[in-house]
Amino acid sequence: MKRWGYSLHFELRKRPWVWPVVLLLTIGLSVGFWQQRQARTQFIQDYAGRLEKWYTPHKKAGKAEITAFKRSPAAYHQWYMDSLAVNLQKKPQTMALDGFGVRIYNDIDTSRGALSASISRTYTQFLYMKQHKIAPMYPDSLNVETSTGDLAGLNNQSTQMVLRDNPHYYLQGWYYLWYLIRANSVILLFLVGILLTGRQWAKELANKKAHSDWLLLQGQRTLTQLGNQFSIIFYTFAQIVLLPLGLVTLGIGLGAGWGDLRYPVFGFSNPEGLGLAESFMPLRSYLFQAFGLIILLILFLTLLNMVFAQLFRNSWLTTVGLLLVVGITQVMPAIPNFPLTYFRINETITGILQKTADSDALQPQSALLNLSWWCLALLIIVLLPIISQQFHQFWRTASHRYLQQA
Repeated sequence: MKRWGYSLHFELRKRPWVWPVVLLLTIGLSVGFWQQRQARTQFIQDYAGRLEKWYTPHKKAGKAEITAFKRSPAAYHQWYMDSLAVNLQKKPQTMALDGFGVRIYNDIDTSRGALSASISRTYTQFLYMKQHKIAPMYPDSLNVETSTGDLAGLNNQSTQMVLRDNPHYYLQGWYYLWYLIRANSVILLFLVGILLTGRQWAKELANKKAHSDWLLLQGQRTLTQLGNQFSIIFYTFAQIVLLPLGLVTLGIGLGAGWGDLRYPVFGFSNPEGLGLAESFMPLRSYLFQAFGLIILLILFLTLLNMVFAQLFRNSWLTTVGLLLVVGITQVMPAIPNFPLTYFRINETITGILQKTADSDALQPQSALLNLSWWCLALLIIVLLPIISQQFHQFWRTASHRYLQQA
């Protein structure tokens, strides 16, 4: 065991420096936070200007919007929620509260249901947050989901206006981590991980048996050598993917607050077996499942790395092959039970892929189970040469004993 530890330490010292890369990735991921912060400041300034222009001194109706906006974020949230309630006929319309505003439109035909689903979904989300005393993101915006066809009834100009007027800014620790997963930033980290690990095992195999035989002379078996290489690749991948995400979340959480892990995340579920329906899950559940999937994907890429290395015995072909695999995942359609489908992490966890492909094999729990089976299959493929070697050695020994006895 001590000898294995020494050899693993020796192999780790041979790999490229990881910490400078982790630091650069952490800085790169944090840039989006400052961009969002600046964008929110600019949006609020523009919105204040639109309010002043819209609610002129002689226009008394509907001035509750500008009054609430100037008072506080909490007052504005209450006005926004009450306006949604008026639209849904849950509150009576009055001169002071007509249900419309600069960003809650009365010049888009909602009678066809173009925005009614978004309004209803946002109101349901706000009720949940009010019940659990969860502070909303500021400024409040409609929860517009393109995956449900919320904007299907609008023309291009109206669509752009709705998207422009309803941004969401993820400016606390857990919320920004959620944003990074939604924005598919993990794929970028996977690509960097491939560039750093793609040559690890393939380079050793390219040296034919010289390095392996030297290790055998040091008392390290072939299976131990394989375990060393697996540990190094998986450990390096985990550092490249998980450390930047963790460090960014830690920095933003300490500086700007953590947010609430009960925050409702939109998705699809089938709790009663009656078909998929819109639902909300707590952010903690979303992040827990997302990181379970991310770790399984790291394991999958590690094993695929070793399979490609044994197949090509060329470090560059192995690296390019892995990069192509990850690239394909971003353009291919959703295929049930196929592991490359699960690289769309947000869509998998929220059930959007399950809804799109109409397949229960794409629900989050099934995705985690299927990916585990694929990892097991790849592990068997990686071990096949050793199994074959052991079987051949056993057969040769048995044959030799039989001939001696004969």
